[in-house]
Amino acid sequence: MNNDIIPTGGPHSALISSQIPDNLPADLEAAVRNWLEREVALGDPREDTIKTYTSHLNHWLRWCNARGITPAAMTQADVESFRHELIQAGMKASSIAVKLTVIRRFYQVAMNRGLITINPAANVRPPVAREAKSEQKHLTAGQAELLIMHLPELGSIKGLRDRAIIALMLLEGLRRVEIKRANVEDIEDVEGGVRILVHGKRKDGYIYPREDTVAAIRAYLAARGEVTVEETTIHNRQAFVTPMFLSVRKNGRGRGRISRIGLNSVIDGYLSKAGLKRKRVSCHALRHTCGTMLYDVTKDIRAVQDTLRHEDISTSAIYAASGREHKRFTRKIPLAITTAPTPPVGDSCIPSAPDQETEESP
Repeated sequence: MNNDIIPTGGPHSALISSQIPDNLPADLEAAVRNWLEREVALGDPREDTIKTYTSHLNHWLRWCNARGITPAAMTQADVESFRHELIQAGMKASSIAVKLTVIRRFYQVAMNRGLITINPAANVRPPVAREAKSEQKHLTAGQAELLIMHLPELGSIKGLRDRAIIALMLLEGLRRVEIKRANVEDIEDVEGGVRILVHGKRKDGYIYPREDTVAAIRAYLAARGEVTVEETTIHNRQAFVTPMFLSVRKNGRGRGRISRIGLNSVIDGYLSKAGLKRKRVSCHALRHTCGTMLYDVTKDIRAVQDTLRHEDISTSAIYAASGREHKRFTRKIPLAITTAPTPPVGDSCIPSAPDQETEESP
């Protein structure tokens, strides 16, 4: 066993220890630790990425344990049986694909360490998604207006929070995971307005939000007051951050950073109230709506790419084509998230611009 490559005291050691099962053989546990700490996300995984990987891995390990077979002794037929049970349970093909990918990588790590000679998941492919895909994964401009009309009044903390969340998704195109990861410290005052550092799926980037989006965030942060900071790891360094969005108890008090499931519940609730909830229309549909409306008003695929932060313009091509003016593209979308006056700067919970400029990601 190559102990020299096993991470000791890495930034995610405690988290990994809390996530992986205790009954793994020592050499296999060491391989898993090395994989999660050094290989996932090119050696710089986020905490929620580690939790996602270990959740899928633990599902597989529990399945093995229930059959009294050690993970190292599993065969391709066993992995195929696991896949069959997931299909019979009604799991989506895309979800099964993710689980099989994690299992495949788990065994590849074991092979690389010389613990096994064959990867039993190497040739097990996910099922084909047979259901017809809906052509429309976004809302029309009229439906988006209807969704906004169903937001609650500005009086409650929950209403203020939900308005700010929907502003960031619908008008700025943020993903669900980016809302979850957002911190108060990510907001900066810059020339011409505000910019927000977004912690994306693979890399960080900036957005340049509209004035009404900033006003919605400002109103929520001012109303909720002080929040306990969290200790986390960012780019392999310890950091203390303040969650931008909290889960809300029935009494209106915050209770910790909102989860992805919590965000689903928020968005699905408003879609249902507006009569817009349907299959494949949830959090990500608001991002699609932003891209669709943005292209409709700009006819500029580069504007869509820049706003949605697509690495490859071909990803933006689903919204369609041409040039670029300035970064505040979303101002052109003919919707307003709030008409509430912007609080004075002194009442804001948004931090002032730092003394030194932060280098902007390309």
